[in-house]
Amino acid sequence: MRYYTRRRPHVDRCASAWLLKRFVDPKADFAFVEEGGQLPGAIPFDMSGAELGHRRGRCTFEAILAKHKLKDPALLEMGRIIRSADLLDADETLEGPGIDLLFRGLLHLSQDDHTVLTLAEPILDALYAALQERSAAGRRGARREPSGQTR
Repeated sequence: MRYYTRRRPHVDRCASAWLLKRFVDPKADFAFVEEGGQLPGAIPFDMSGAELGHRRGRCTFEAILAKHKLKDPALLEMGRIIRSADLLDADETLEGPGIDLLFRGLLHLSQDDHTVLTLAEPILDALYAALQERSAAGRRGARREPSGQTR
């Protein structure tokens, strides 16, 4: 399927594209339009009025999780972090401000929006892997610090 969003993707749009490709539609193709633009036959995301967009305090990433009934605890936590970064709600998560800054930096590395998505993929893969590990450690009854110490 083809999806489209606004040009110059920041954290929620990058993460939403990653989520769609990794967990919903492995053959997803992405296009970028100006704000208010449309692409007939494609599904909009993170656009004004789009079903896959901000609603009821949720970011687009969380809207995709809900629509596709994705319940993975690591993805749910990732949604909280993406929302915190996207909406700059520093009180929501500790990670949000750093993630916001990192994704702002990606926009300086390339003027090509597809390249920005490509650069974002390993960052999002790493975040997901860390959250999976943290979730698994929580299920075992202990959270491990990066140094390996139990908290």
